[in-house]
Amino acid sequence: MMNKKFLSLPGILVAAFSLAAFGSQPVKAASYGRIGEVTPPLRMRGKWYYKGSKALGQDPNKLYKIKIGKHHINGIKLYQADPRKTEKYALHFKKYRFIVNQTMNWGKTSIYNIDNVQWLNVTGWTAGGGNGTSYSLTTQKLHHKLLPALAIGVGYKPFIAAYAYRISGHHQLTHEQKQAIKREILNN
Repeated sequence: MMNKKFLSLPGILVAAFSLAAFGSQPVKAASYGRIGEVTPPLRMRGKWYYKGSKALGQDPNKLYKIKIGKHHINGIKLYQADPRKTEKYALHFKKYRFIVNQTMNWGKTSIYNIDNVQWLNVTGWTAGGGNGTSYSLTTQKLHHKLLPALAIGVGYKPFIAAYAYRISGHHQLTHEQKQAIKREILNN
């Protein structure tokens, strides 16, 4: 009985020392070329609804939602990337498969202007080709009303694949009113 108490006391002391020595140090996460977070424009943030687009690989008869936050789009974290580091991951995919898996929810993000229109572009962190998806604020007619819209584009120029709309005052609307607005978007 005495041996068990004696053995457990040194074990507890070693564990306590280990926690004190190593537990107070911050864990340094791997950056994999991550330079810093990207913040979408304030007016772009919020929930937007749009009719599916074949160009986006979606059902055109279904309504989709996109949520843009301070540093994310639909759960994808937005980061600025160091291209010298991220390009090698695409070129040597098999060698860096563990990085691809660890960065699945990271978006390589940039903000650029085309014809005085500001775009937010997001690609896969380890993507080697393609131009990702771009987002820009604009206005569009929806059933004879000019409304703020989020243009969703793909490709180099980019090609506008869909327009998304906010449902203003959605907290005060009944379920039936929300459904009617969503039907309007689908029928546009």
